[in-house]
Amino acid sequence: MLNTFFDKFIFTNNIKYTHSNFFLMNIPFVIAPVETLIGIAGVNDVEFHKKIYLAVKQSTKDSLFKDLSLTFTEKKKELEFVENFFTASGWGAIQGIDVQFEGKKAIVVVENSPFASALKGKLTFPVDAFLRGTLAGIFSKLFEEDIDCVEVECQALTSERCKFILKPKTEFDFANAIVGQQLTHE
Repeated sequence: MLNTFFDKFIFTNNIKYTHSNFFLMNIPFVIAPVETLIGIAGVNDVEFHKKIYLAVKQSTKDSLFKDLSLTFTEKKKELEFVENFFTASGWGAIQGIDVQFEGKKAIVVVENSPFASALKGKLTFPVDAFLRGTLAGIFSKLFEEDIDCVEVECQALTSERCKFILKPKTEFDFANAIVGQQLTHE
């Protein structure tokens, strides 16, 4: 048994290994040591992290939902699937998603981020550009509007957990240094 989330896919034969590739519901994925991505996440360059964030956000918006066949017609149910998928996949334990559908805002709390744990004390800014980009892409689709994400607490710095704020870019205060480190003001 892998974990309760993936066991369902194994039982229904929706995880396959074909032609030297893994597929979950026909979506290719890899199993890789966290250390392979730590090299990228550990680059001490704010502008580089902004580029990673934007690339991951765009890729998530363009491909992930189509590949997973998520339409967000059943928003809460599909959001729960995404939460379970990322937690079960080892991105850290998503401890809470507080969604304000009418205001197009959300707060996501993650404990035990493998990136933040590995980079604790090594950078001076929040490290989860991959997860920020993924969350921004997910919530952009969910809210049907361009949404951005800022990590306001990071386990790699001084926090016990990672906390992400999601909302339209125009609602972020770019005078705040954390916002300026993570988003491009355009």
